[in-house]
Amino acid sequence: MRSTWLRLGLVIAIAAIALVAFGTAMAAAGSPSGLAAVVSGWTGGREIAPPRADPQQDQSGTSIQADKTAEGFWTRIITYDWSLTKSASPDALTLARGESGEVMYTIEVTREKVDESESAGVRGTICVTNTGEAATEGLAITDIVEYKKPPEVTDWTPFLTVTVSVEENPTLDPGESHCYDYEIPFTPLEGVTQYRNRAHVTITNHSGHLGEPFGPEPKAGFSLPDSPTVVEVDESASVSDVEHCPDGFTCTPSETGPWTFHDSGSVSFHKTITNETACDVMAELHNVATLTEGDTHETRTAEAVVHLTAPPCPVGCVLTQGFWKTHPDAWPEGYSPDAAFFSSGKTWMQVLWTAPRGDAYYILAHQYIAAVLNVANGATPPSEVSAVIDAATAWFEWNSPGVPASSPEGQTLIHWAEVLAAFNEGRMGVPHCENVEAGPAMPPKQGGGRPETPPGLEKRPEMPPGLENRPENKPHQEQRPETPPGQEKRPETPPGQEKGKGK
Repeated sequence: MRSTWLRLGLVIAIAAIALVAFGTAMAAAGSPSGLAAVVSGWTGGREIAPPRADPQQDQSGTSIQADKTAEGFWTRIITYDWSLTKSASPDALTLARGESGEVMYTIEVTREKVDESESAGVRGTICVTNTGEAATEGLAITDIVEYKKPPEVTDWTPFLTVTVSVEENPTLDPGESHCYDYEIPFTPLEGVTQYRNRAHVTITNHSGHLGEPFGPEPKAGFSLPDSPTVVEVDESASVSDVEHCPDGFTCTPSETGPWTFHDSGSVSFHKTITNETACDVMAELHNVATLTEGDTHETRTAEAVVHLTAPPCPVGCVLTQGFWKTHPDAWPEGYSPDAAFFSSGKTWMQVLWTAPRGDAYYILAHQYIAAVLNVANGATPPSEVSAVIDAATAWFEWNSPGVPASSPEGQTLIHWAEVLAAFNEGRMGVPHCENVEAGPAMPPKQGGGRPETPPGLEKRPEMPPGLENRPENKPHQEQRPETPPGQEKRPETPPGQEKGKGK
């Protein structure tokens, strides 16, 4: 009996040793056999946890999540183009120093429709988040437009596939998210009202799929609008204007606009050009208008040029009528104080010493004589003064004293006198002569022969416009006496009609 138990124990021991050896060999070979777990559980009388196989062993990478939006669109796009022109009136000015002139600018803009088209499709964003511990590699997005058309097509069927660009952010760091915009235009399928947009977002280092594109596929349904949305490209434009005023001149205002146009149209504005310091020069005033289209911001320009002429600046100096009537010896050569002053019946000096007493003839004559003598003495008159001298010369040739200052004609003469007075007093660019002392106020002596007409006034000019209808006064026409002849002395009361006497 004892020998039987010994033999049985020996068999069991031999079997156990064989089993352990077999299990060890299988574990070394990586066998999934459950025998390894059985054997290991009882080694040395202690429970040992079996080794666990890691399904991601040698597959470490990262993971991503994605979602998307989809919106159908149908758009009618109208594109406009703009042009402009610019003009200036007048396009030339002659301005002496101190003078101003006005220029009117006109800007014309034209809007023209150059294109009209329609577009339909789907647009939206695809947002991707890196939910792993490593930066993404090989990020790519493919977007598929799908449709259903029951009863013919009951499953979502792809009909358009595009690649969405990820260039703006090709790599996502751990925890980083980014949204990628997409727009897919397509021609709507006839009879189809159900659309879906599916994105396939992949990376090449997704955990468990190293080296192969793998990732989520977010989906979103959409529909197309019933009518198109009208989009106008460059529907409006703005225009601004800037001038480049040459040296010596001022231009007011220096900048104008901007003006906004929604259709073809025009705008006009004035600029005042003033010659501040320029003398004996020719210059160009460049005025540039710039049109900017509302959406594309493309620009158009147009320029208008005004040619400016500045004559030689006035030279010499001027003296007032008070000087000339007290300094007959200072009169320039060719002008005599004793010369006859047109048809006034008086000499130039006598006219200067005649009090106007409301007669516009003498008011003008005083300033006229001083202006003529100043010019003959070397003072260069502004163009406005020269024009008044010429007009007054023509008027004196045809008229005599006796023009009420309050009459319409008298008001014209008063205005001329004011212009000439400003010149004679040094207020029109030519300075007043310095260090000149006025002589004694001595009226001219009466009598004397009638000298010849001063140089430059020999030819009788034409009557100025607007004064042709005034009756001509004959030369040497006498002044109307205040009391009619024969009535100078009032006769005494006839005898018998003294105060208190009866009839």
